[in-house]
Order: sequence, then structure tokens, then C-alpha cells
Amino acid sequence: MEEKTMARILIIDDDPDIVDSLSMILETRGHLISTKPNTEALITDVMAFNPDLIILDIIFPEDPQAGFAASRMLHKHEKTKNIPVLLLSAVNRQSKLSFGFSEADLSDDFMPASAFLEKPVEPETLLKRIDQLLAL
Repeated sequence: MEEKTMARILIIDDDPDIVDSLSMILETRGHLISTKPNTEALITDVMAFNPDLIILDIIFPEDPQAGFAASRMLHKHEKTKNIPVLLLSAVNRQSKLSFGFSEADLSDDFMPASAFLEKPVEPETLLKRIDQLLAL
């Protein structure tokens, strides 16, 4: 088995069960994990941890679109714009919209992220996508 470099991954999600399961999966792979339950003080916290990748939920209790706003903020900030962002959300299941989101919706204006995965996600699918993003 080839040795992989440990990555610093920041998980921004308000669901403790999701955070625990993602952390366990990623720590088993040797990644260093930090977590954040909301998008407050986003740029400050991201810069303090200096992640190689951010896993970001879209829906938060204070704002059902906070993840979209956070992704745009990260994309526009000079010191965070090159950090890959993986949007990981159940937005399609929880939304009352007549359409869903997918990787086809990723764009610099609307959904500036490196990837999108729908919750729940199989661990192998998640790990494969993370490996792809870290290889960029």
C-alpha cells in the first residue's frame, strides 16, 4: 500500500453525527481533522487551521444557504481562494425546490466549490473524491 501524505481537513457541519463519522473515516486514513459547527468567523478560523481541503455543508440552522455564502466568501478571499472545497450536503433531500444540485452546478459565481457530494455518501466514494481533490 502506498504511503499517503497526511492532509489537514476542516469539516464545517452542524450535525455532530456527520462530523464524528467523517472525522473517524478521515483520521483512519491519517488525515488531521479540525471541525467547525457553523460559518461564523470563517476566514479567521480557516486561516488559523490552514487546511489542505474544506468539507462544507450547505444547510445550517441559522441560514439554510449559509454554505453557499461561505463557499463564495472562501472563493473570493485572497488567502483562501485556492483551498479545495467539497460541498457535502443533503440539500437535495431537505429542500422544497423542484430541482436538485449536482456537480454540474459548480461555478465561480453561484456555487464556487471544487466538488459536490450528496449526503449520505458511502465512505469509499467520499475518500476517492477527497484523494482526487488533494491531488490537484
